[in-house]
Parts: sequence; structure tokens; C-alpha cells
Amino acid sequence: MATKTSKRVGESSTTVSVGIRIDPKIKFALDIMGRLQKRSLTAVIEWAISNAIAQQTLDVDGRTLATVLDKVWSTDESGRLVLLALNLPEALTYDELRIWETIKATSGFWKASPDDTFNPVAENINVLTVSLYWPDLLSHVKKFKTSSTIVPMNEGDIIPFPLK
Repeated sequence: MATKTSKRVGESSTTVSVGIRIDPKIKFALDIMGRLQKRSLTAVIEWAISNAIAQQTLDVDGRTLATVLDKVWSTDESGRLVLLALNLPEALTYDELRIWETIKATSGFWKASPDDTFNPVAENINVLTVSLYWPDLLSHVKKFKTSSTIVPMNEGDIIPFPLK
């Protein structure tokens, strides 16, 4: 998968090129849809995927993937992982789960409770600290990837930033 930066001046968005294999009949149908909608093949595929995302329900509450993606999407990788873990933990890969479990086990990433205890609940996470220590966190998780248990980061290596 390649990421390409737009060539237009002042535009900061990026697109991702994805190679896919599709049935010739589906490709033909996409071409026809493009003609009827006066869209490029890429625009038709993006439109079809967006519709599929909007229709994909996640649970009995009727939440759709689109509503969760609106809550989860961030251009910051660390923030995106934290938001995904909080909103759709069942979608985490094994590697993402190891990172999330390390975050949960490391008190430096969490605001202390009023009684000064460590309580890893959503409202106590310090996303700024996670973001600032993201490279260190990834290195730490990689270092202990063969461990059968989660190894928290050393508290002395993390200087928590106060939440307001």
C-alpha cells in the first residue's frame, strides 16, 4: 500500500493506493455505474465502499461502522489506536491489543484518581502523554513481544502531562 501526497497547492490530504483483484463482471458493472453517475472508476469504488461502511451494523444497538469511524478516525496513529480501543476493542489486531494492554498497564499514561490511585478508565487516559511517548511505547512493546505477559513501561521513563 502506498501513500501519495496530493500535487495540488495548499491541499494537505493524502490518498492511499490499494491494489485489488475483482471479478471481470464486477469491473464491468463498476465501469457502467461510472458512466451512469458520470464518475471515475475510483470515485465509484469509493462511493460503493462508503455506502457499505454506512450500512455495516456493529452490534444490537444498531451502531454502524460509519458512526464509530467518525469517533475513531484521527490522523495521529496513537490517538487513533486509543480511540479504536475505547470504541471498538473487538476490532484491534493482536499487535494493537498488545500496545493497548501496555498502555492500560502503564500508570504514567493515566490521570490519577482523586484518591491518588491508578484507575485505567476512559475518562482518565492522558492521550497527549501517549502521543508524546508513542515511539518509546512501540519500542517497548516490540522489546517484550515474546513475553507471555504484558510488561508495563517504567514509570520513571514517562513524565505525565496534567489533564485540564
